[in-house]
Amino acid sequence: MGMTPLYNPHKLAQQRRASLQQRFEKALVFVLNELGMELVRFARENRTYTDRTGNLTNSMGYVILHRGVQVAHGGEQGNGEGLSAALNLYAKLGLESKYDYSLIIVAGMNYAAYVEAKGYNVLLPAKLKADVEFERRMKELVAKADAKLKSMIK
Repeated sequence: MGMTPLYNPHKLAQQRRASLQQRFEKALVFVLNELGMELVRFARENRTYTDRTGNLTNSMGYVILHRGVQVAHGGEQGNGEGLSAALNLYAKLGLESKYDYSLIIVAGMNYAAYVEAKGYNVLLPAKLKADVEFERRMKELVAKADAKLKSMIK
């Protein structure tokens, strides 16, 4: 006479996968949040325009979306026109997002593209840095998750 398990092994495996997925998604949002703050700071430090009102610089920020729903945002400063422009843009971007997770760096003022088209740095330095940093950080995150998964299987 053998032993009969009092649990469903398939359900247990399914619960474990769901738990690992949640932990990975929390880590992903943390990494994206960290990267967003760094990119906004980098864009501000490398701007080449004169910001007379402060609105353009204050409207710089980032938003993290999960299937179009805002998960986090930050980087914007002040409480004036720049902040409200950034927050309005976040709401619009959420409706347009088609990815599971998105990190979007913005300058919320409607004239940001005009300033950049004139040859001044607004978000371009941050975009160039993001091209390199995003891939590097995602590889690090996946490698850590993979190592954790392998250690749990042993």
